[in-house]
Amino acid sequence: MTKPTFITPLDDKVLHLNWSFITLRKRLSFEHYENKRLEKIARHCRAGSILDIGYAQHPNPFFSSSHITGVDLRPPLGTTNYDVELTGDATQLVKLIPGRKYDNIIAGEFIEHLENPYAFLRSLKTYLNLGGLLIVSTPNPLSWPCIFFEWFLSERFYYTKEHAYYFPPRWVCRMLESTGYSVSKIQGVGLLTPWFCIPCPIGLSYQVIYIAEVDAIDMASEN
Repeated sequence: MTKPTFITPLDDKVLHLNWSFITLRKRLSFEHYENKRLEKIARHCRAGSILDIGYAQHPNPFFSSSHITGVDLRPPLGTTNYDVELTGDATQLVKLIPGRKYDNIIAGEFIEHLENPYAFLRSLKTYLNLGGLLIVSTPNPLSWPCIFFEWFLSERFYYTKEHAYYFPPRWVCRMLESTGYSVSKIQGVGLLTPWFCIPCPIGLSYQVIYIAEVDAIDMASEN
């Protein structure tokens, strides 16, 4: 007969401390990873104005522009370096920024939340200046360890019901091309680990950044 395992109050405290340490390490690791993503996005921005969509959870401290507008359903918890902060539905920009245009539009970790990302991406062309950039980042379902949990249909890790879709890198490019953009660069943030962010091929990166411009043919047809 197997003897039962008894956990003493001291053991329970040790387990709690170990779990707290693991949770803290994961949280610090993810914050470090997010900072890497934000820094890479800021580096890709061209000189001029920036519209950052869905910014409230992770405002970008690396932007150097003096004309930064943030749009989100809720305001950020702390102070930011943005000079305009708008609260509202980013899929209804016509109500929030009528007639405005920007040199850079950022949609970081946003399109996976939308029921119709195609319509949203098409709508952004109205708000881009000539020669402006659209920078999109979104989680990669083929990354490690996401694909491991996908194999086993696990909903315990790397899964959230807040996301309507996940997009493999080739299909993000396809979606951007289908909505009138030309993708000029794709960059992975890195491999997400409990300790730090490791450089890796794009296919293994947990978050991937896409830099696009309005396609010349599409622009000519609109004009």
